[in-house]
Amino acid sequence: MLTFRDYMEKALYDPRDGFYSRRVTREDFYTASELHPAFAGALTRELVGRLSALKSRGARGPFFLVEMGSGEGRLAAQILKNLAKDYPQWSKAVRYVLVERSSDLLLQSVTTLSAHHPVMGYTNLEDMPPCSGIFFSNELVDAFPFHLLEKRDGRVEEVFVDEKGRSIVGALSTPELEPYARVAGRSLGEGQRHAVNLEMHRWLKLVSRRLKDGFLMTIDYGKRFAGAANAPRTYFKHHTDDRVTDKTGRQDITASVDFDALISEGRKEGLSLESYKSFGAFLIDNGISDFMPMGADLASYRERVKVKTLIHPEAMGEAFKVLIQSKGMGKPA
Repeated sequence: MLTFRDYMEKALYDPRDGFYSRRVTREDFYTASELHPAFAGALTRELVGRLSALKSRGARGPFFLVEMGSGEGRLAAQILKNLAKDYPQWSKAVRYVLVERSSDLLLQSVTTLSAHHPVMGYTNLEDMPPCSGIFFSNELVDAFPFHLLEKRDGRVEEVFVDEKGRSIVGALSTPELEPYARVAGRSLGEGQRHAVNLEMHRWLKLVSRRLKDGFLMTIDYGKRFAGAANAPRTYFKHHTDDRVTDKTGRQDITASVDFDALISEGRKEGLSLESYKSFGAFLIDNGISDFMPMGADLASYRERVKVKTLIHPEAMGEAFKVLIQSKGMGKPA
């Protein structure tokens, strides 16, 4: 019998049968970089602005852009292209690092990108030496395997999965879950489930140890839960479901990111809150309209629809959030 966290680890990341080892781009869901390169255009502006702020405050280079959960390297390719075209001084100065747990995807992306711009790659963030710059991720934290709690007969217990894929509740597998169970006991209704992302806390600690001076940018779907229930769900061919133990290896398993937890745990690791806003506001503030095709033809119209999906509050614009935290910025020069 497995904890739900271990079941999710296997279902998503098994090298042969896991969802991510067999994922077809856009088949079950699409990320912002898969939807339209306008996202990378706006993101590049923000990255350059933050790098400039870092430099102006007297931080010592060289500066790094560290993309965590880089996948096949699509977003990296778009950002590097934008840097070369619009910010050549930063294109030459910045060091780009890919962090991707799949060694096959990492090798593929490093090989492809290095033909145009030198990049470095790690399968484990622990192997990377500390540096100054910006650590950032897009839809990484929601993919961390999480423990699952359920309220049953007035008690909050942990969800386990047996060898036949059936859910069973039992005593908590680790004392780390006890404070979350106490809080959940006050808000969960009978039969409700709540995802607890302990992996996120370990990740924050690791990032803080690797980031000397600079910023951590987290782009993901979620909100500030403030103690409310965070139920898990799946994505399969663009449909969601709450049956999280079906179709092993054929569906994405996820839960929204609790940005309250990221902010509070980040403070414990020396990360200060710089900015928290909706995805739509972030993209508009960074001039995403400048990257929107303006032609009158049908192809341009379709491209504009894709860009509007990024910013519309009923699409990705409000469901996703952008959190920026800083460390070691010191005083202005």
